[in-house]
Amino acid sequence: MMKYWKRLLALLLSGAMALSLFACDAVGGSESPAPSAEPSAGASGQPDPSASPEIVADLSQGALEFSAGVSPDDVLLTVNGGQVPADQFLYVLGQACLRTQQYMSLYNVDLGSMPEMAGDLMEQGVELAVYHTLIRQKAAELGCLPTDAQNEEIRKAMDEADLAANAPFWGLTDRGSEFVFAMNTYYNNVLEAVTHAPSQEELNEYLYRVKHILIKTVDDSRQPLPEDQIAEKKAQAEDLLAQLKAASDLPAKFDELMNEHSEDGRTEDGALAAPDGYLAAPGDMVSAFETASYALQPGELSELVETEFGYHIILRLPTEVTAEEMADPEYADGFRMNAMEDQMEQWMEEADIVRSDELANLNAIDFYNRLAAYQQALSEQNAPAESAPVESGGVG
Repeated sequence: MMKYWKRLLALLLSGAMALSLFACDAVGGSESPAPSAEPSAGASGQPDPSASPEIVADLSQGALEFSAGVSPDDVLLTVNGGQVPADQFLYVLGQACLRTQQYMSLYNVDLGSMPEMAGDLMEQGVELAVYHTLIRQKAAELGCLPTDAQNEEIRKAMDEADLAANAPFWGLTDRGSEFVFAMNTYYNNVLEAVTHAPSQEELNEYLYRVKHILIKTVDDSRQPLPEDQIAEKKAQAEDLLAQLKAASDLPAKFDELMNEHSEDGRTEDGALAAPDGYLAAPGDMVSAFETASYALQPGELSELVETEFGYHIILRLPTEVTAEEMADPEYADGFRMNAMEDQMEQWMEEADIVRSDELANLNAIDFYNRLAAYQQALSEQNAPAESAPVESGGVG
């Protein structure tokens, strides 16, 4: 199973998903905002006006009937016998599509131009739906269902979200809305039940500390440089690596070359933004960088490591988490989230998951395009009656 929960949970569990009851950007839109894990106070209920103009939405149907040919109560999945209705599944699938579209827009790639991604997006939707269904099941088994006070907070958040105006954009029933708004609570309760605060030894094993020299092969907009320039960059990186391998004092030589040549983040005065290196957790860095870092022992030097950013030379440092770092909730919370992900992966591998025929026939990108067109048409229909754009707390 692809372990991408840390990236997705930043979206799902920051409150963004619970409050993002607004229309999604079109797959064919010219621009999408940069993805963020934090809710935006200014996000509105209005979809991108360029949303799928070739699709004519039929507003006599509901959002899910038009976009996926199903009703909100149709069961698209069962998880250990528990049913996942269409409104819950298609909401998380729509959010997976939206976040992927926004991420790809950073590289000026349009999701609609990559129909081969439909299968991957569907798998993301299935795994997210299974994930949050399992959390509810495990909360019941572990005796950590939401308390009366927590349920009251969920109801209050739902009351403040103007569901009458926003839920139709996604075809959410009252039950589906509660599923979305309760995600944080169920997750946090199970997290508390199955994980613990880390010891210093556990953090030393979980985290890694590195310095690196980056020779970039992309420009400031993350577009690849011309091939001849990339070849020059690789030759430069190989020369630096040779100098490091020949050094009698590797740490000193590394600092010298890093400060002179590394293109990884500079302050306005030209100094490196992180001259002392990085303390990182699983999922913080791109995969190839992380894999190479964990493969090194403290004091060891990597070979050239190629990522989407360029060529890296990595020096692994002793982790030795400090008292200040121990007290930083970012690291302790990351440790617990990672432990939660490991537990969830085990539960998901053990789960009995059954997909419906309707789900097997659903194309994620076609669904997303039709949903965007529907949301656009619904927004235009509602606009004359609105004195101002509908405000939601969603990312966008």
